[in-house]
Amino acid sequence: MTYIDKEEWFWDIITKAKEDREQLRAILMEYSKEDIIAFQEIFVDLAAELQYEPFTDYMEESEDGREDISHWVVSKGKEYYQKILNQPEQIPYNITGSNSDEILYGIADEVCLDKYNETTDVY
Repeated sequence: MTYIDKEEWFWDIITKAKEDREQLRAILMEYSKEDIIAFQEIFVDLAAELQYEPFTDYMEESEDGREDISHWVVSKGKEYYQKILNQPEQIPYNITGSNSDEILYGIADEVCLDKYNETTDVY
């Protein structure tokens, strides 16, 4: 599978999870360790794209806050992610309250630990 195919596979899983951490957990439990690691790698890569200028010009200054924002944007799905890529000024300044419950980052690592007794080692 090419990276483009893997990225589409990733976005399909994000769509099916519907911003629900438990739904994502159930979906990822069906995959192999290699697939779970690939999912985590793609999540981290996509989020990292948003942790530099021009996106950071519109975000709070803390590193943790910027990571949360980028993880939240990826968790919202491909359409929203593409919108932010094309319009950096639309990225949220911060993530507060219940919005943080919609962040799907870290679930792949938890599933890998639960299922295979090892983390993904991708952060």
